[in-house]
Amino acid sequence: MATNHSGDGWTVTVNDGVMVWEFLPGMDLDAFGSEAYDTFEELLARDDVTAMVTVVKLDDPFTPEVFDVWERSASRADEEGIDRWAVVADGIKAISLRGKVDAGSMETMTTEDRTEAVEWASGV
Repeated sequence: MATNHSGDGWTVTVNDGVMVWEFLPGMDLDAFGSEAYDTFEELLARDDVTAMVTVVKLDDPFTPEVFDVWERSASRADEEGIDRWAVVADGIKAISLRGKVDAGSMETMTTEDRTEAVEWASGV
């Protein structure tokens, strides 16, 4: 059974052990580090989550503060045993995230195709 949460410019669904986050155009980047991160921590506490997909549709460029939240999220996911992390983003954002965020021991992939990311994270 899927679990859904949403906030100001973001959604997350957990289905079959995969958290799928979507950060939408117009999202207030302050919400990224507050309400979305709090939900992320709650979901990490579940025993059935083994992978995550992050779909980035944000218009604004990433600030150093946003990269800090990405880094903290990756570190926490790795600590909690998340095995795989796929990022779905357009070219420049994908390159930016791939080059600046340390994913620890998680397997990672970056793509522009949401379906490909979810299938990969699910181990399909």
